[in-house]
Amino acid sequence: MMSENMKVAKQELVVQENGKKEEDETIETEKRKLGGMKTMPFILANEVCDRFVGAGFHSNLITYLTQVLNVPLIKASNTLANFSGVSNFTPLIGALVADSFAGRFWTIIVASIIYEMVCLYSLSQTNQSIT
Repeated sequence: MMSENMKVAKQELVVQENGKKEEDETIETEKRKLGGMKTMPFILANEVCDRFVGAGFHSNLITYLTQVLNVPLIKASNTLANFSGVSNFTPLIGALVADSFAGRFWTIIVASIIYEMVCLYSLSQTNQSIT
């Protein structure tokens, strides 16, 4: 009753009680084949969309800095380069924390909470300047 993607993995366990070895038991478990060509289009589409977002954001940011905030073009391009460098470097810090210390789910939870707190703080500062 196993599908084609399932393989049977056998493990031999040695049970020890009071220093005595008992019979070897064989346990069969189902092991799924993960990844492969089924997931590749999703990863590729995600990367393409990420590049579109990055290109659009950078062009809008340089326009906003030069036309709305009246920042000189050289300083605006330096700001954009610094922003790009920091935004491309922070995933490496997250990966280091996730792999070495906290685990990926706790890292995602803590990073999401920090992100929401910064968004709420920014929103509260924006509302104060409007009134």
